[in-house]
Amino acid sequence: MDTLFSKAALIGNAAMETASSMSKEITMGNLYETCEERVGDIRFLLDSKFDQEKIMALKRLIAMISKGKDVRGFFPDVVKNVASSSFEVRKLVYIYLLRYAELEPDLSLLSINTFQRDLMDRNPMIRAMALRVMSSIKVEMIAPLIMMALKKCAGDMSPYVRKAAANAIPKLYSLDPSSLESLIELIELLLRDVSTLVLGSAILSMNVICPDRFDIVHKHFRKLCTLLIDADEWAQIDILGLMIRYARQFFTDPSGGDLDPDHALLIQSVVPLLQNRNPSVVLAASRLLIHSAPPSTIPKSVAALLRLLATTNAEHQYFVLQNLATIAAVYPTLLQPYARYFFIFYDDASFVKDLKLEILGLLACETNASVIVKELAGLCRSWHLGLVVKCVKLMGVVCTKVPDVAGECLGCLMGLIQSDQDIVVSEAVIVTRLLLQTSTAKNTNLIITLARSLNSISAPQARASILWLIGQNSEHVPKIAQDAFRQSVKNFNNESAPIVKLQILTLGAKLVSLGAHVPDARAGAIVRSLFDYVIELARFDASFDVRDRARFLAGLVALADKDDVGGVGLFKERLKGILLAPKVAPNVEIKAGQTRFTLGSLSHSFNVAVKGYAPLPAWSATPKGAAMRNTPDTAVNGTWVAPVRSVSARDQDVKSKSSNAQLRSAFGASSGVGVPPKKSYSDLNNFLESSEEEESEEEEDDDDDEEDSDEESDQDDEDSGEEESEDEKPLPKRF
Repeated sequence: MDTLFSKAALIGNAAMETASSMSKEITMGNLYETCEERVGDIRFLLDSKFDQEKIMALKRLIAMISKGKDVRGFFPDVVKNVASSSFEVRKLVYIYLLRYAELEPDLSLLSINTFQRDLMDRNPMIRAMALRVMSSIKVEMIAPLIMMALKKCAGDMSPYVRKAAANAIPKLYSLDPSSLESLIELIELLLRDVSTLVLGSAILSMNVICPDRFDIVHKHFRKLCTLLIDADEWAQIDILGLMIRYARQFFTDPSGGDLDPDHALLIQSVVPLLQNRNPSVVLAASRLLIHSAPPSTIPKSVAALLRLLATTNAEHQYFVLQNLATIAAVYPTLLQPYARYFFIFYDDASFVKDLKLEILGLLACETNASVIVKELAGLCRSWHLGLVVKCVKLMGVVCTKVPDVAGECLGCLMGLIQSDQDIVVSEAVIVTRLLLQTSTAKNTNLIITLARSLNSISAPQARASILWLIGQNSEHVPKIAQDAFRQSVKNFNNESAPIVKLQILTLGAKLVSLGAHVPDARAGAIVRSLFDYVIELARFDASFDVRDRARFLAGLVALADKDDVGGVGLFKERLKGILLAPKVAPNVEIKAGQTRFTLGSLSHSFNVAVKGYAPLPAWSATPKGAAMRNTPDTAVNGTWVAPVRSVSARDQDVKSKSSNAQLRSAFGASSGVGVPPKKSYSDLNNFLESSEEEESEEEEDDDDDEEDSDEESDQDDEDSGEEESEDEKPLPKRF
C-alpha cells in the first residue's frame, strides 16, 4: 500500500508540474516577451507540423503588433499557413494579413487563389476574412476579382459576410474609381437587406462613395427609420448623418408648423436615441433634432446633453460643452434655468473649466446673476491663478449684462487688489476700472482706496488703469490726484512700461486743464512745474509713443496759454472738455459659441473647415420624394413589412383567418374541415362521463376500422384469384 501511495504522489506532482508549465506557455505576459530568443523561436514555430505551436507563434506576433512592433519580416512564414486545415490557425493568419496586406501587396498576391477558395468555406468568419484581405491588397490588376467576390458575398446567407462586403466597397472604389456604377448597384442591393448589421455598413459605404445619391434611399427611408433603434451604435451614427441631410433636402422647414408624416416618423424614431449609452449616438441624435426638427424638440436634446456632463469623462465633456456653448449662444433661454450644471468641480480638467466659464457668461441674466457671482467669488479663492484671473474677467462680463450685481462684484474685487499676485491684482484693477466707468455714481471712496494702493502695485496694466481713473475723476478728488501725480513724476524714469508713462503724461495735462478751477493757486503752480518737468523727460524717452504723446500734450497746453494771453480764453475753456470728456465704456467681448459649422462635427470643434466637411443643405421650399417613398421595399435575405399605422379589428381578423387557411393548405389539410371547439365543463362528473363516452366511441371506431380492413383484404384476395385463373367464371357482384 505504501508503494502505491508513493507512486500516486509522484504521478500527482508530475501532473502539477506539467499543468504549471502549460499555463506559463499560455499566459499573456509570455506572449508579450520580445527578447531575441523568443522572437527567434517564432519562425521555427511557424514551420512546425503541430497546430498548437503555430497558434502560439501567431499569438505572439499579434501581441507584438498590439504593442506597435513591426513584424513584417515574418510575412512569408505566415502566408504559408493560410491554407491550414485548422480554423484557429487560419483565423490568426487572416488577422495578421489584415494588418500587413496593404504594405506587402506582392507577397499577398501569392495567396490570391487561397483567398478565392476560402470565399466558399463553410465558416462565415473565414469567408468574411478572406474578402477583407482580398479588398486590402492594393493592386489594380485584381480589381475585377475583388468585384466578383463582392457580388458573390453581397448575396451570402450570413449577414456577417454581407457586412464585410459592404465595408469592402470603399476599398475597391479607392482602387478602381471607374467601377462606381457597379458599386452603387451593390449598395442598392445591400440597402434592401433587413439585417441592421448590413444596413449600417451599406450606409457608411454610401456616405463615402456617393453621399448625394438620395434616389436609392427614398424607398428604404421608412425601413431605415423603423430599424434605427435596432442598429448597432456606430451604424446609428452613420444613419443619422444620412438622415439629417435627407430631411433638409426633401422636407420643408418644420418651424413653419407643417410637418410631413415621414418627417414626423423620423423624429419619432430619433428621440429614443437620446437615452443611448454611447455619447456619440446622443450627440448625433441631438444634432439631427436641433438642425432638422421643430423647435419644440430642442429641450429634449438639451436635457440629453446635460445628462452626458455627469456620466462621461473629460474628453467627452469637452465636446458636449462645445455643443452646449453654441446652443447657449443661439437659445440662451433654454439653458438659463440650468446654470448650476456648469459650476466648476475641483477635479474638472482645465479645458472643461474654461468652457463652463464661457457658458456661464452666456447664460448670465437677472434671475441667475447673483448665484453666478457668488460662485465666481468662491472660485477666486482658488490656488490656481489662471482660474482666478478668468473668474475675475467673467465678473466684469456678468456686471455689464446685469448692472444690479456690480456692488457684489466690487466688494470681491477690492479684496483681490490686496493680493500678493501681480497678475490677479492687475486683472482685478482692470475690471474695477470697467465697473467704475460704467457706473453712474461717483464712487469716490473706491478711487481713494485704489490711489493709496498705487505704490504697492507693480503690474503695469493695473498702474495705468489706476492713473486713468484718478485723472478721469480728478475733479472729485483733486488732492488725491495731485499727490498721485507728484509720486508718479518722481518715478517716471523707473517705469518700465510705456503705457504707465502715457497715463502719467495724460494725468498731468488733465490737472493743468483744471488749474483755473483749483482754489489753491500754489498747488496749481506746483502741478504746472511738475508737468513741464515730465514733458522734458518724455522728450528724450526711448519709446516714440511717449515722445509723440508729450509733444501732443505740450502743444495743447501751449495753445491754451497763448489763448489766455490774447484774452479770449475760448481754447482754454475747451481744453478741459477735450481731456475730461466722458469716455464710452469698452465692450466686453465674450466668445459667443461656434455657430458657423454643424453641431457635433470636427469643424465645429476646431472652428475651422477641415477636409471633407460639407455644410448642411438649405431647407426645401416644397416637400419632395413622397411618391418614391411610397414605393414598396422589396427586401432580400428576409422579409420586412412596414409598420401598419391604422388597421381595423376586422382587417386583423380577416388576415388571421387567411393566414390559418394558408397554414392548413401548406400541411395538406382541407380548408373546409374546421377544428372542433373545446367543451366547457362545470362539474367533474360530467367531465369523467364525457371522457368515458369518447373512449367507447374510439373503441367502436377501431372495430369498424378492423372490419373495413378485413373486407379490403378479402377483396384483394379475390382480385388476385381472378388474375391467377382466367378460365374461371367471374364472381357475382356483391351488394
